[in-house]
Amino acid sequence: MPALYRTLPASCRAALRGASALLLCFFVFVAPAGAAPRDAADAAESGEPDYLPLRSLSQESQHLYFYLLLSQGLYDNSREVVSAALHGLLTLDPSLPVFQDGVTILLSRGEYDEAEKIAAAALKRFPDDAPLTMLLAGVYNESGRAGAAQSLLEDFLEKYPETKDAREELIRLYIKDGKHDKATALLPELPDTDNSPEAEFFRAGVLATVGRTAEAKALLRELLEKKPAFVEAWMELALLAERDKEDTEAERAYRKALELQPDSRELLLRLVFLLIREKRPGEALDILTNADPDARMLMQAALRLADAAEYKEAENLVKQAEKHGASPEEAALFLSIIRQESSQNPKAGLKPLSRIKPDSPLYPAALEQKARIHLAAGELESARSTAREGRGLFPDRKELWGIEAFALARQKKIAGSEAVLKEALTHHPDDEYLLFSMGNMQDEAGKKDAALKTMEKVIAVNPGNSQALNYVGYTLADRNIDLNRALTLISNALEQNPEADYIMDSLAWVQYRLGRHEEAWASIRRCISLGGDDAVIWEHYGDIALAVGKNSEAARGYKQAIQRGAANRKELQRKLNKLSK
Repeated sequence: MPALYRTLPASCRAALRGASALLLCFFVFVAPAGAAPRDAADAAESGEPDYLPLRSLSQESQHLYFYLLLSQGLYDNSREVVSAALHGLLTLDPSLPVFQDGVTILLSRGEYDEAEKIAAAALKRFPDDAPLTMLLAGVYNESGRAGAAQSLLEDFLEKYPETKDAREELIRLYIKDGKHDKATALLPELPDTDNSPEAEFFRAGVLATVGRTAEAKALLRELLEKKPAFVEAWMELALLAERDKEDTEAERAYRKALELQPDSRELLLRLVFLLIREKRPGEALDILTNADPDARMLMQAALRLADAAEYKEAENLVKQAEKHGASPEEAALFLSIIRQESSQNPKAGLKPLSRIKPDSPLYPAALEQKARIHLAAGELESARSTAREGRGLFPDRKELWGIEAFALARQKKIAGSEAVLKEALTHHPDDEYLLFSMGNMQDEAGKKDAALKTMEKVIAVNPGNSQALNYVGYTLADRNIDLNRALTLISNALEQNPEADYIMDSLAWVQYRLGRHEEAWASIRRCISLGGDDAVIWEHYGDIALAVGKNSEAARGYKQAIQRGAANRKELQRKLNKLSK
């Protein structure tokens, strides 16, 4: 809260730096009590303090009192105390920075109604202030009113078209709402005077987000010719090239970025993962060895090697990780995972787990891994009993409840599965993982309406759960209802997980349902480029291609869906026959 802190006189700032709980107690209990506070927005409107008895204190003391009150409210997560403190600070100093900080604090806490009131009151005092306008747009957007946020910024930009930050924020909102055409249309309207590397980097990011990766890469290459030390641009170019399977350019870009940031563990691991995917494990291991890796890096690389079926190298890395500080129990757990995957019999992963004793802090994880191994081996009863034993010993290990419920569902014991999850939710009310497991179980059991309601609960618990957002959004789109909300949910899911082909497919499908066929065509092609390859995705590809008049591509989509075992093959064959005529 830098601006709020700056409003304090120097003597108060000095006192605050050494303030203790006793000092706070002094102000809370010695300062006279006033009437119950109104909210901060009402105070800002009236300009009169509610804590009238505090007038007997100096203004510096009042400042310090409310700042300490705000700090305590944030620490205690008390909505009422935070609101009262902001009310007092805004009454004492209704300046622009204090208003901005107040709205920012409330916005970050999810208190959208109060944040909106303060932002609106602030704009009456400081009309057409760009940061305040953007903060209010942020409040609208975070509270689910994306249209209101966009309208506010559109109106603002009509008056002040050269406001770069507002235009960039509107572009971001358009992208988040799936309005890619509007986003790209705004790009040329960014101020011509701003050809800074940062502005060019932003333009490239927008182009990449809307699927125009070739243009984005070209722009990044031009930018890097002018500013070769722009490490973020090298990294973005590497990511885009890797996404488009242009591994040679991706590798070059990662190496350039690493030259600029040799200590970046993230860049190092990305290059290592790329080499592993290219079946060059020897080079990947050389890079790791020369980088003086820590145990965590070695473990991550070992799992990636296992994913690439380089099991021998993966085991060797786990042994190296143990020499670099990984505990024997941790190494045993990783070896179990690797051997489970490397053998045709998943039970090969059981032996290393014997090294993890009941007194080890990793014993709950070992029980969970044991249950997963039995599940992978198709030994449903052993998986269920192991998970049941584990959650009896460690009821807080919610994953064990989920495994037991899943094993029961696979045994077609739906009532038992649901009962386990309901019991689990009594121990962990509104737990995101358990709710999501319940929704999955209901979906597998064909209880689609119940699954939809459960996934809505997941979103209520965590509005950023990309899988739940996608599930609800796709279900609404597939039922052809509440399409605008479906688009918002799916766009939010994609923002959380932009590389997920199945979420990109959902975006394409809701755009198709909305009649935005050209956007849908761009999205479904993007989905395929990300690796989307199941029957439903290819059927969507066919329907969308047909809608944009690409009959040969439509036929391709339907044929691919049939080849992948689509459940509605007869209907797809009818579509193909109609196309051939």
